[in-house]
Amino acid sequence: MMGDFNAKIGDVKQGLKHVMGRYSLGKRNENGEIFVNLCANYEMIIGGSIFPHKDIHKATWLATSHRTFNQIDHIAIRKKWRSLLDVGSYRGRM
Repeated sequence: MMGDFNAKIGDVKQGLKHVMGRYSLGKRNENGEIFVNLCANYEMIIGGSIFPHKDIHKATWLATSHRTFNQIDHIAIRKKWRSLLDVGSYRGRM
């Protein structure tokens, strides 16, 4: 499952270790809470949180000021089919 969920999932201290890794970005919002719970219920792991990258390579949204960035788009995969090699964001010109 992948998409623009507008979900800030926050760090693993705020969530479930079996759903997300320790490399997420931002502070969890309401959509993030819903998304993390959905992934927990369907035994999924959030791909963008399990690979170490610089914050700018995890960000999927950048404010016009270029100072605020968030990770709001995600890829989730069932744990039993976990075959991701890497997940990252492609930076483009704004």
